[in-house]
Amino acid sequence: MLRPQAAVCAEGETFGLFLTLTLVDNQEAGPTVRRVAAALPALTATVAEQLGEPTLVSAIGFGAAVWSRLFGLSQPKALVPFEALADGPRLAPATAADLLIHIHSSRHDANFALAREVMERLQGAVDLVEEIHGFRRFQDRDLIGFVDGTENPKGEERAAVALVGDEDADFAGGSYVDVQRYVHDLRRWERLAVVEQEAAVGRTKSDDLELGDDVKAPSAHIARVVIEEDGKELEIVRHSLPYGTTSEHGLYFIAYGASPAPFRKMLARMILGDENGHHDRLLDFSRAVTGASFFVPSLGFLEGLA
Repeated sequence: MLRPQAAVCAEGETFGLFLTLTLVDNQEAGPTVRRVAAALPALTATVAEQLGEPTLVSAIGFGAAVWSRLFGLSQPKALVPFEALADGPRLAPATAADLLIHIHSSRHDANFALAREVMERLQGAVDLVEEIHGFRRFQDRDLIGFVDGTENPKGEERAAVALVGDEDADFAGGSYVDVQRYVHDLRRWERLAVVEQEAAVGRTKSDDLELGDDVKAPSAHIARVVIEEDGKELEIVRHSLPYGTTSEHGLYFIAYGASPAPFRKMLARMILGDENGHHDRLLDFSRAVTGASFFVPSLGFLEGLA
């Protein structure tokens, strides 16, 4: 039976909290991180009980650069650093991050309480790169006004999409995860007529219906990220959420998968122009400012660290 960390396949979060961290260079950093990782599921359950918030869940992931330092083991077969991409003004940068902590629940205060407990225990072992607090909006809409994640797998399908199985038995129940923080230029976007926005997304704005193939532009977001191989659509499990302040805001993108390949193929089709110069039209209004890859091991792996 596959035993993933709780945040990977859970549904229905209203608020998310994302911490990216780098490991400091001292002898105690590795043992501290292993100790905190082993304790994270129990700590999450304790905070959830104390606050009366049963939806509180968490996951911790580790980057390729620190895997051998932390665990001294063979690593997941497809774990590699995030690969930066660029084509003209469109960038998908790779930024420093050794650890990811992903927390979500129906309450912002519960997320904050758990994150603070975790960071207290990690003190002296890590440096904080970025802390992002995400929130769900009306009808699951991104800040651009369109429903986000319409095609996200639901129910039992999430585990089938997100979790490593027998293909890498030593790491079964784990998941590859990629994160990017996008900053939206909402002023420019909101100057577009609704019909132009719909053409950029590939769906209607009011009722979230996919445009027909006869009218959908080849540069529409959906046209770029919906990829079929051998008659089957590539899938990822997304926990992406809007974030930000009035001065800087956008989407925190996070995608889990049994393999990192589907996400990377989608990102390449977004960034890189095809033979006709088509790219993802949304990237004319939103830019990625971070990018990092991790592996989130199974609960059994964490238990082995205790």
